[in-house]
Amino acid sequence: MSRSPSQSLLQETGPTKARSPLAQSGAALARSLARRVVARRPSIAWSLALLFMFKGLVCLFVVVFPISPTEPVALLGVAGAIGISSATGIWLLARRIPTFGFELLAAGGSLVTSGVVAHATTHGGMMIAAFSYPWIAIYSAHFFARRAVIAQGVLISVGFGVGLLLGGLSHIVIYWVIVTVTIWSICLVLGHLSESLRRRADTDPLTGLLNRNGFMAAAVREHAIAQRSGNRLTLAVLDLDGFKQINDLRGHVVGDRVLADLGRSWRERLRAGDILARHGGDEFVLLLPATSPESAAVALDRLHVEDLPVTWSVGIGEWLGGESLGECIARADADLYSVKNALRLRDARSRVEPLVRST
Repeated sequence: MSRSPSQSLLQETGPTKARSPLAQSGAALARSLARRVVARRPSIAWSLALLFMFKGLVCLFVVVFPISPTEPVALLGVAGAIGISSATGIWLLARRIPTFGFELLAAGGSLVTSGVVAHATTHGGMMIAAFSYPWIAIYSAHFFARRAVIAQGVLISVGFGVGLLLGGLSHIVIYWVIVTVTIWSICLVLGHLSESLRRRADTDPLTGLLNRNGFMAAAVREHAIAQRSGNRLTLAVLDLDGFKQINDLRGHVVGDRVLADLGRSWRERLRAGDILARHGGDEFVLLLPATSPESAAVALDRLHVEDLPVTWSVGIGEWLGGESLGECIARADADLYSVKNALRLRDARSRVEPLVRST
């Protein structure tokens, strides 16, 4: 009698041990706790809060259990208190701190570590630096733009070197070279990888424009700037006319080429601050900062491309204060559909009128 593949697999691997109820409840409790830890807080905030908390606890641990009798206990106690209080403040104000604020906080963590190194002539201070600097560099490379990552690398290199000189440690050149090479490797390699992944996540691969996620992040930032400055903000939804016929009659390869050429041509015709994205399929969205709906027509007129076999219809809406992006897009969509319906009625009338005249 032949055995089924599933029976053979069971006999080869043996029975699977079911997890005990205690283990299942423990895993469920851990997942619930993890969700509560990061609930309603951006990752850039809770990750830095946890980093500072861990750094503060390590400093206090060295205070309670010093590695050597000459350990700078008072300084480590102050550094531990600063780390824990900073973590608490970040946790409480997570949604109110701008990106620049997180850059300053990470730089402050590097300066505190440099101060510990400057007063640490023992292995304890070096241990604090050994784990603090790389983790701060990893955090910066993952969340910050390239300029901030490079600034963080320079700050760590200079601060660590000054700390070694003031601390009077032996073999400072070896220590400095090892830490500096490690930090810059993290900043350059991980920073490049993170920037590449962010670009892929926010960019439409066909047109090179922002995708839906990238547009949402950029639009929210621009809306916050408009609210502070009092400038008007206009959003336009552009939908290609009859694009399905291009795909059906000439193939999807030609259709993709038209979309790519259109995206490139539109980027060249827009202002530097305008935000254009492919919203999906043959629909695009355009955000025009410091522009009223009435003056948006000037920017939209620049988008006309005569050598491409496609036209489009536009719906316009002003993004008001206290209004979500979805609500603004919905109003612009409603305006777009009214334009589309008007075009359909005009085309239908143009087809009927010759028949009426001939009769």
